[in-house]
Amino acid sequence: MTTPVTKYRADYTPPSYFIDEVELTISLAEQGTEVTNTMAVRLNPAVEPAPLFLNGEELQLLALLIDGESLADDQYEQSAHGLTIFQVPEGFNLTCVTKIFPNNNTSLEGLYRSSGNYCTQCEAEGFRKITFYLDRPDVMAVFTTTIEADTSIPVLLANGNLVDSGAFDNDRHFACWHDPFPKPCYLFAMVAGDLV
Repeated sequence: MTTPVTKYRADYTPPSYFIDEVELTISLAEQGTEVTNTMAVRLNPAVEPAPLFLNGEELQLLALLIDGESLADDQYEQSAHGLTIFQVPEGFNLTCVTKIFPNNNTSLEGLYRSSGNYCTQCEAEGFRKITFYLDRPDVMAVFTTTIEADTSIPVLLANGNLVDSGAFDNDRHFACWHDPFPKPCYLFAMVAGDLV
């Protein structure tokens, strides 16, 4: 277990970047869950341009793209605590595709499985175990979340309003939720399971 770190208000610095919109696709599977996160990112005009650092822990990075173009290995660096992209435009769409393993997650942070159900715990800093993100309370975004799962998992819930749902041909289905109110990622919530 990680030792908590005290954070002081006097040490606060504004974020170098903001994230205005997030489109998440969370594809639940026994062998590992794939998360596709596309973010509308922009430079904070009140600060000098700097490398973009995104928090992320226990994530397997599968793909990283800016405005649809894959980044070369020398354009970014992944560490145990996050992802640094060395040069970015002032405004762009960033797509991170990662793989996580909710069945093996015993930290009760991020996305984990409990009693057969998939659950999230993102407060205070759990979202960084779901995808790479600016995991801080002063970055507010509008979230659209699509959850995909086997039909044996009948209920798929996330923040906001249900805007679409349906079935695929391979005994899988989906539900898409849109939350029109900007929020920090620690308020993100999702649950999937046999909740009826």
